[in-house]
Amino acid sequence: MPQRRRDDETAVTAEYAFFLAETRGLRFALDYLDNCRIPREILLRVIDQPERRRRIERRRFPRND
Repeated sequence: MPQRRRDDETAVTAEYAFFLAETRGLRFALDYLDNCRIPREILLRVIDQPERRRRIERRRFPRND
């Protein structure tokens, strides 16, 4: 399941980038995403529209990884 692993890694990276934006600044977080080869749009979309940020798991039942 390489795609699932990639999606999980991207989600963790994006969440950490959001934390960096709040603590160290947006420019630092965008540079971090560039270094991880994750699209900047993920973070910019969350900052522009905070109500669309996912706060809970979408799945009905959480995964057992």
